[in-house]
Amino acid sequence: MDLPINTVLRPASLAEALKLLAERPGARPIAGGTDLVVQLRDGRRHADVLVDLAKVGLAGIRDSERGLVIGAGTSMDAIAAHPGVRSRFPALAAAAARVGAWPIQCRATLGGNLGNASPAADTVPALLVAGAAVTIASARGQRQLPLEELFAGPGRTHLKPNELIVSVLLPSVRLGQGRRLVERFVKVGPRQEQIISVVCMAGRAIVAADGRIELVRLAFGSVAPTPVRARATERLLERKVLDGSLRHEALAVVQEDVKPIDDVRAPASYRRLAVATLLDRFLAEVARG
Repeated sequence: MDLPINTVLRPASLAEALKLLAERPGARPIAGGTDLVVQLRDGRRHADVLVDLAKVGLAGIRDSERGLVIGAGTSMDAIAAHPGVRSRFPALAAAAARVGAWPIQCRATLGGNLGNASPAADTVPALLVAGAAVTIASARGQRQLPLEELFAGPGRTHLKPNELIVSVLLPSVRLGQGRRLVERFVKVGPRQEQIISVVCMAGRAIVAADGRIELVRLAFGSVAPTPVRARATERLLERKVLDGSLRHEALAVVQEDVKPIDDVRAPASYRRLAVATLLDRFLAEVARG
């Protein structure tokens, strides 16, 4: 397969990669390439120079004082299989396991999934409900940004020229006595595997012993120009005990939290109903105890 690329550079360290990106305006970083190669081939993105990040040390998952840190070069299959992710951030493990087929999961990276900025990116809702933050690096230094502030629109981020996402922090969850965590990810599409989501949802709730929802985070993909938190619905549910009336009200409010469009995969009306259905199933699980 021919690609419109003149040069591929293969740095041996992150510092070298950042230096090359600073020296080569218009150069694009590439890791797994599962999105970028297709976009280059189809003419949706352009680059004369690629900077291959395979050997710069961005893969890996580790504990820190603040939580779990996932390197931007970590593949989806590694995330889905990691015991710490599966036990502490089950929505992310489930989302990573649904990114394309298994061969894609072995190449696709977390940083690439975020940097591609698709409104349908499977990992993003799961990361949003986890309160994730991204560490961004360039030759000028590093900065940290809440994940919610990364996306500017379909295919666009707020990364500055020559910046790279280098890691994602998932803050630790501290449950007090008698509290339980409910966290799930689900996606809707015309089949079970290898689909771009018509709608995807991640939900997290911390429920007290008396049934009160102390914290709830709800995030959706494929229903707005960027993945979104359902803020109004969260405010409605927090600090309350679920009953039939509250649940019914939440299903109405969540359909106003999203801004879907009609496209080739589904009309906006279907997406609104899907959002409500997914939320209803999540709340049923929260209420079961």
